[in-house]
Amino acid sequence: MRTFLPPLIAFMAFSVFVITSAYANAMQVGDMGEGNIHAFMACFYYCWPLYFICAILTQWIVIVPVWESFVLRSAVGALVTFIIVAVVCALAAGGVAYFIWDDQSGYDNLIGLTTIMLMIQLAYWAINFFILFLVTGKAVKLKTKREAKHETVATEE
Repeated sequence: MRTFLPPLIAFMAFSVFVITSAYANAMQVGDMGEGNIHAFMACFYYCWPLYFICAILTQWIVIVPVWESFVLRSAVGALVTFIIVAVVCALAAGGVAYFIWDDQSGYDNLIGLTTIMLMIQLAYWAINFFILFLVTGKAVKLKTKREAKHETVATEE
């Protein structure tokens, strides 16, 4: 359930957006190489099964173990995990935007593409983590200094 449901719901949210956009502006297979957001959405429209398989594998191999090992154990672990995910999203957004960017359109277009890609990825992970939080049903443990000190003393004895 933790592996399948969060990516499914996040993909459903993006699918509604992409399908609605497809009705407003028809998507063709040839649109995928144009180097703009419409091309990115066309790629999602035609390749979503491959992306969904990658999302399931990422969830199963990386996210669920990290969630159980770090996020559910402490607030610091959750914060560090979210920061690392945001940095990875920024790097991936920059890479994908650079890959689809047409250099004749200028650097403003590259910055715009990077920003949109980053927002798309952060929205995906926000939905994913929220659903994962709901599925696990556990809150992040916030420990006071007294509890942490008592826990350290107990383990030393």
